[in-house]
Amino acid sequence: MVAATVYGVVQLLVLASPTRSVRVSTVLLAIAVGVYGCAVVTALLEIAYTRSTADATGESLAKVVEVAGYTVDPVIEELIKVTPLLLAAWNIRIRRQWGLTDYVVLGSALGAGFGLLEAVARFGLDAGRAISHPGGGWAIPDSLRAPYIPGPEQVFSAWFPAPSGTLELGDFSPAAETSPHLVYSALTALGVGVLLRGRGWIRVLSLLPVVAATSHHMLTNYAAARPADQDAQSRADTFDGVLWVVPLLCLAVAVAFDLRHIRRGKRIVPGILLQTERAGRSGLSALAGYGAWRVPWTSLIALRFARMRRSLLYAAARPPYPGAEALHQTVAWAAGQIDASDNEYAWQHLGFPAVRKVAGAVRDWRRMWFILISLGLALPAVVFLCVGSFPAAATLQERFGSGNGPYILMAFGIAGLLWMGWQLITLLRTWQATRAVPHGELLAVTRFRIWTALGGLTTGMVLLLRLQDGLEPDEPVVRNLHLLEALNNFLAYLGFALILMALLALLPSGGGLALATAGAGGGIITVPAVIHAAAFGTLGIVLMSAGAAGGGGTGSQGSGSSAESSGQGRVRRGKEYEDHLQEKLGGRGSFREGGREFDGAYLGDDGVEVWYEAKSGKYWDLANENPKVMEKFKSNLGDARRIAEEGGRKFSLISEKPIPENIVKWLNKKNYVWRVISKEAG
Repeated sequence: MVAATVYGVVQLLVLASPTRSVRVSTVLLAIAVGVYGCAVVTALLEIAYTRSTADATGESLAKVVEVAGYTVDPVIEELIKVTPLLLAAWNIRIRRQWGLTDYVVLGSALGAGFGLLEAVARFGLDAGRAISHPGGGWAIPDSLRAPYIPGPEQVFSAWFPAPSGTLELGDFSPAAETSPHLVYSALTALGVGVLLRGRGWIRVLSLLPVVAATSHHMLTNYAAARPADQDAQSRADTFDGVLWVVPLLCLAVAVAFDLRHIRRGKRIVPGILLQTERAGRSGLSALAGYGAWRVPWTSLIALRFARMRRSLLYAAARPPYPGAEALHQTVAWAAGQIDASDNEYAWQHLGFPAVRKVAGAVRDWRRMWFILISLGLALPAVVFLCVGSFPAAATLQERFGSGNGPYILMAFGIAGLLWMGWQLITLLRTWQATRAVPHGELLAVTRFRIWTALGGLTTGMVLLLRLQDGLEPDEPVVRNLHLLEALNNFLAYLGFALILMALLALLPSGGGLALATAGAGGGIITVPAVIHAAAFGTLGIVLMSAGAAGGGGTGSQGSGSSAESSGQGRVRRGKEYEDHLQEKLGGRGSFREGGREFDGAYLGDDGVEVWYEAKSGKYWDLANENPKVMEKFKSNLGDARRIAEEGGRKFSLISEKPIPENIVKWLNKKNYVWRVISKEAG
């Protein structure tokens, strides 16, 4: 069941890669929020509604639950499943940095988690009754339409598979059904994204996907509650057959919308393009080339940079917000570091041992103890729910469900609740400490983990109160609740096992969030270096090391200052030199034309505008030491002159330092106009 849930979300993650700005880990965490946040709140609201309605009307509770199942409950469920997105988007950094794709993917993950809890509550304790099906998967012999748990062949051959389904009598080739909650939440999340990112009358359209999801949910539940209504059954079956297409359509709309924003942002936001992009290569080609230098480190850095740049670009067309400038500086810094390390010398000595040493320098050993404690507390639940859920290992589940087994789970569950309470206090401190972090995703991760902890603690409090009322560990916690009546099978010890599993989603943060928290604790969260490191985590330190190694080339490691040889120093000095040229020559600063970026332009003596490429610092040393840099320089210069001349302008190369003789000969041979303008000379 977990495999089906995660696989459906991973499918969306892969398809959303061109425009997604949130990390894989953040989306997987959203599944936990769906389980422990959305499902818990929904259950409490449905309990409150059905009990109060039954008391007020005098109707039987069973009748109220049945009617609510296709009237009120679908509305509650669809709204609650996207509430985490609305709460997270209350923060302006998160709201402005998420694209429409992010809303769709995260919303789908929330819905998938919600559906997972339904499946686990209904069938999580039925491993002993499940029988293997000849066509794959497992059937639970309850009725002529038996519950069915898809096997690997069904899960990995379906779009957005549901964790459970039904098996028709005589069906010898079963297939995994489409996860309805993933589909519904993809639709409602698209509506939330349109509401928050749209403008003017377009926001009104946000109601359409929400209404569509809720209406189909109502129809499905009505058909299940009234099997004699053939018209409802027919309409529900018709829609169910094409349900898998809905997330793909939602994602297609979101990707098209976000690509438009990304392209527009690249034209108006300065300093965020890589050198190879300014030379005319596409972003995908440039990042793929960089990612191939030292797999997996350069690949991970390229992916992290691409996602962070998208976060910046999604807000580019709107007025500035608090933290926007800091994020812009981080992206520009990363672009400079990538340019500086885009050569073989930068990565010669950065293998696994070197990266492990870098990671060890920032490792928090206290965090390792926290992880070990969480894993130790969660171990019984892992054995019970993960290993014991397979029919071949059903005896493990039976042992936990009989004798002293439930009490063992309860004891670990109570200890887990105490540990979770401590984790919540730590998370609340982290939330306060990292409020100045400009990268919205780090803030969203903290919120998601807080909501997961709150959901787990709320469930634990309900279980403890029911136990105090005399509930036995092997008795249902509540009865006659919707969620497809799944919680009728929600035994107390199963609840404690699920609480323990929540600890896996609350493992102490590493990487960027840990560095940000440490920086906040030292009062230096606004220092640019800390902001950059928080955004990239350990990869940021690796990138700085590679930038320092590649910025000076192999022959200049001992010459010049560290700032001069680092990628950050090169970017800063280059910008200062470009500003100096604009002040001296007049005209305009850097601009983009014909798919590449020029460093500036000025009006020549003959009245024709001259576009120029500026070279500063130790660039010529690096070019002579690195054949790839020299080859790239010559290619870029040719492209720049061609674009300028096609536009009726002239082109010139301007250097801060004297140009080496071998390069001067090549420039003269190719009829390039060049000049030296020293910054120190004024």
